Amino acid sequence: MRSLSVPEKKIRFDDFLLDFERFQLSRAGRPLKLEGLPLQLLMFLVEKQGQLVTREQIADALWGKDVFVDVEQGINTAIRKVRMALDDNSGQPQYLQTVVGRGYRFIARLHAEGEEDSAPIGTVSAEELGRAIMSAAGLDPENPLGTPKASRKSEV
Repeated sequence: MRSLSVPEKKIRFDDFLLDFERFQLSRAGRPLKLEGLPLQLLMFLVEKQGQLVTREQIADALWGKDVFVDVEQGINTAIRKVRMALDDNSGQPQYLQTVVGRGYRFIARLHAEGEEDSAPIGTVSAEELGRAIMSAAGLDPENPLGTPKASRKSEV
């Protein structure tokens, strides 16, 4: 079994906290029992959030190319254990989506630890996007029509 790199980060999704440095998954502050291989699989899928991860990519990440084990059974068992820990239903997934014949996708929204009230990782609100576009175009997002501040005050 290969070891994945362990960045010093904590990722939150719903009431779960995935602590990469401590190699631990907890729910509502309580550590969950999840074996090493399923936990590595969860970390790998979370790192690829929203992307299709093939069974071949999972096998390479968790076992490497030169390991002779029943990889198919190993992946199936690890996926089942992750789903049990997350209380996820494969028929109506909230976290792990099966892409039949291809692989899996982690579909929950992620938040960096300490940012649970902010926008999820990798997303920008429509308002933030609009402000960024206006700023890039040389417009003041606070004054989109370019009306002088003095005249705006008199209209209010």
